[in-house]
Amino acid sequence: MENASEIKILLVDDRDENLLALETILMNEEYQIVKANSGRQALQCLLDEPDFYLIIMDVVMPGMDGFETAELIYGREKLKNIPIIFLTAMDIEENIYKGYKSGAIDYIRKPVVPDLLRAKVGAFVDLSLKNKRLIAQEETLRAINQELEREVMERKLSEKKIKALNKDLQDKLAELQSLDAFAYSVSHDLMSPLNNINGLTNLLIRQQGDKLNESGQKMLHMVVESTQKMSKLVKNLLLFSRQANAELKKAELDMNSMVQAVLREISAYKPLEGFQIVVHDLPRAMCDENMIRQVWINFISNAIKYSQKSASPKIDVGAIRNNGSPIYYVKDNGAGFDMKDYDKLFGAFQRLHTEKEYEGTGIGLNIVKRIIERHGGKVWAESSQGMGATFFFTLDKTYPETVLKVV
Repeated sequence: MENASEIKILLVDDRDENLLALETILMNEEYQIVKANSGRQALQCLLDEPDFYLIIMDVVMPGMDGFETAELIYGREKLKNIPIIFLTAMDIEENIYKGYKSGAIDYIRKPVVPDLLRAKVGAFVDLSLKNKRLIAQEETLRAINQELEREVMERKLSEKKIKALNKDLQDKLAELQSLDAFAYSVSHDLMSPLNNINGLTNLLIRQQGDKLNESGQKMLHMVVESTQKMSKLVKNLLLFSRQANAELKKAELDMNSMVQAVLREISAYKPLEGFQIVVHDLPRAMCDENMIRQVWINFISNAIKYSQKSASPKIDVGAIRNNGSPIYYVKDNGAGFDMKDYDKLFGAFQRLHTEKEYEGTGIGLNIVKRIIERHGGKVWAESSQGMGATFFFTLDKTYPETVLKVV
């Protein structure tokens, strides 16, 4: 586990006395503090050393303000996952809304309450630590698997080396399972306070909302929206952890009924007027019903989300018989993605589009990959940017030599 002194936090404020005050508040936590007096200096710090866990930044600064700086930070691939807390003395809800749109995770009003700042910094640092560990473990495991497969196929590994690699792989799997259990425990513990915040805020809106002016009401609704966003991330993290340890319960499943049920569920909270959704006949399959339901929800929800801006959004759900082994697919005519980014597609906490373009947590496709691989299958995709995407999966070892073009 990282020492506090290894956790770097960037403080950005044009006034030295404000930087000193923030540093003093966080002094007892023993974080590694880096200070910048402007947006440009902050960007230079991040370009020199991108491994920061958190940025605390003043909104009002000469030259480049906090909003502009945040947009430039999140425009860079290596920096887009660093959370930002804005500091502001302004009481204008439009500015706060603008801050959230520019990518801020949270706001703290000046004068800063020390206990509040320490609590929020601790929470975001914990979340960053957890995300970094999960990503590092996934990358390590993927690299080991690729190395093992390559060496076995080329028949260059001796039996002794294979055993050694297998032992190393098992050790890494044990570490990953331990980390999954940790993520589950932390995420489960976070749900209760998040639900309390959401419930109390909604109660305040109902009981006291009419006593607040329009600005106050808007602020409360923003609290609810932010809490719901965090709850969604935590729920996805819980699901992410469960897939590694949940028992696989296979039974024969009617895929047609499953897809229709998923469409009804999605339409309950997402109107589908204007969408042309075609579901072709789907073969039955031996699989875990709850897990495969999550696969269909993810693929179909993504197809809806990324094609909703199309003039005539269309989604096809079907299957290809490949020597008796079906290959299921979901095809849309939406935004698509650049195939040069394919390696990031199924990674944990990876996004190929900004949150301004399409909301999401960046973990859904990794959950799908885990589920399909637990069934002994494969999942892959093909796309052209701006021309839509097609996602495929099998529930056995079937995998075409080339990506199919017949859909």
